Amino acid sequence: MEFLKLFEPITINRVVVPNRIVMPAMGLSFTDHYEFSDRYQAFYRARAHGGVGLMTIGPLAVDKVGSAPFMPSIMNDEDVEPLKKFIDEIHRDTGCKLATQLFHMGRVSYSFLFGETPIGPSPIPSKLTRQTPREMTIEDIERVQDAFAQGARRAREAGFDHIEAVGCTGYLIAQFLSPISNQRGDEYGGSLENRMRFGVEIIRKMRDAVGPETSIGIRIAGNDFMEGGNTNIEASAFAAAAEGAGADAINVTGGWHETNVPQLTTNVPPGVFTYLAAGVKDKVTVPVFASNRLGDPFVAEKTLRAGFADMICWARPMIADPELPNKVREGRLDEIVYCIACNQGCFDSIFGGTSVHCVVNPQAGREDDYIVEKTQSPKKVMVAGGGPAGMEFAVVAAQRGHRVDLYEKNERLGGQINMAKAPPGKKELQNLIDSLDRRMHLYGVNVHLGREVTPDLVQAEKPQVLVVASGAKPMELDIPGMDKPHVVGAWDVLTDRVADIGRNVVVVGGSATGCETAHYIASMGAVDPESFTFLMYHAAEELDFVKRLLHRSGRKITVIEMMDRVAENVGRTARWSLIKSLRLVGVNLRTGTRLLEIKDDEVVVTLGDKQETIPADTVIMAVGAVPVNELARAVPGGEIEIITIGDAKAPRKITEAVREGLESALAI
Repeated sequence: MEFLKLFEPITINRVVVPNRIVMPAMGLSFTDHYEFSDRYQAFYRARAHGGVGLMTIGPLAVDKVGSAPFMPSIMNDEDVEPLKKFIDEIHRDTGCKLATQLFHMGRVSYSFLFGETPIGPSPIPSKLTRQTPREMTIEDIERVQDAFAQGARRAREAGFDHIEAVGCTGYLIAQFLSPISNQRGDEYGGSLENRMRFGVEIIRKMRDAVGPETSIGIRIAGNDFMEGGNTNIEASAFAAAAEGAGADAINVTGGWHETNVPQLTTNVPPGVFTYLAAGVKDKVTVPVFASNRLGDPFVAEKTLRAGFADMICWARPMIADPELPNKVREGRLDEIVYCIACNQGCFDSIFGGTSVHCVVNPQAGREDDYIVEKTQSPKKVMVAGGGPAGMEFAVVAAQRGHRVDLYEKNERLGGQINMAKAPPGKKELQNLIDSLDRRMHLYGVNVHLGREVTPDLVQAEKPQVLVVASGAKPMELDIPGMDKPHVVGAWDVLTDRVADIGRNVVVVGGSATGCETAHYIASMGAVDPESFTFLMYHAAEELDFVKRLLHRSGRKITVIEMMDRVAENVGRTARWSLIKSLRLVGVNLRTGTRLLEIKDDEVVVTLGDKQETIPADTVIMAVGAVPVNELARAVPGGEIEIITIGDAKAPRKITEAVREGLESALAI
């Protein structure tokens, strides 16, 4: 497929955008005191040069009560100059058009960040913060609306091409719009027309502040996905009202941060929410942007061709690969670093109070620190291990001009990714391996599969640098009955090396591996999504019956964990979705439970002071991992520099493995 629509120009108000790709606003937390820091500038500079048509800088804070010091400010006139200087540079050096998003969190801001009680339409606490906001007075409403208007004025003075108000994901405008958070009895509450009033007046005041020739818009939730909240019907009505008030574009995303419907995790099918943008587009005449899980350029192109939207938002995909638009336009698809929707470095970091980074692109947010340059002294490098750490090292070292040979003892690359991708909704993890494999080939890495690195091989090859990236192996417990034939390892289950799994399954260990293994087994007995679609499309069965098929595993699966929480090592944005899925398929999650003994058809456990048994004709061990780094100890030092990275150094997440691969390759 040719990318014809994706690289077609589009005009918003009087702004001609060179292609249909938008990088929307993203919380990055690259500052601690409201400044547009050098780190922000390096991040945005790389992506402007990467070919994006419309790049959104922000969100920018318009009011201290609704913001936080970890985002740049546009609250004061002195905030304009640093933004203007950067915007002038980008306009001079690239064809990228620049937008900004004006931001107010409302009730989901934290009082400890600014020393005041958060404000909202009604005194109803958010599930995210548990804080009860102060109900806004009419004076508060006017003050915040004026803050948006003054923010728009400053944004125009700074030189932004497009100015957007945030009205989505449960922030202040969305709070006024929703009957969940707005229970006012005045003209700003009650009917949909009244609930829309606050946001519509903000658009009108922004328009008055910037005049008719400046492009403005709003980002909205296409569906709140909250029980009792707004659907696409109300969202479309609000979009039409916003257009009537002066909006030149409607940016449509998915539900609130508080929703229990997954929005961005790996189990969300690519393009599944494009119907939200399509529903809005039916009600407005201005350009509509579509968001969420559209990073595959083929999905993006199809969305535009279908007429569901006029522009495509690439947020996380642009964190993963700042050159993504250029690579697609130039046909360099083999060089793309695809977002794997893991959320570890982006959303998990923001919700955890740290700055954004990226699992697949360790340079994200560190553009000025991690610079890949050619070496003046090429070395012969041997990499032992073809997991993400070893492959990242090989790619970067080869880019720098080193002569790199990578050895993997198995017949396929990927290491533990080959297990991690097995559970439902995790198949996109394979994109990381495929991307690294293609780039190794591009930069001339010699890959040897099915060959283990031994001290004799090292002695024969005589590398100057030996990189030990041999990963980890499952930890073993000393428990009576461990040697029984029905006791198997989670790693073997996830790589399909276990053919017989009984009807009563006990998974020992409730970490990510244990929980995802339980989900994997449960999915074996459930109807797959394609079959579900077929049955529903042809009305072959009643809806309730087919839904039961989706949630039927055919097994009784119990996960036991001796700590008080399962999936503790899963990121915040993915953990709740995983646990929800486990409960939907009937997996029994038991915390505070310790394994004592494994018998032929049951396990003996303790829960506090009580001892009991659980039926088990298959016992799956998922109790952690230990490093595999014997090679580093077996090869004598001296003339060979030995570097240990990834799980061979210490078992952790993919984030640390890939970052250590990059950092170590830059250091040689």
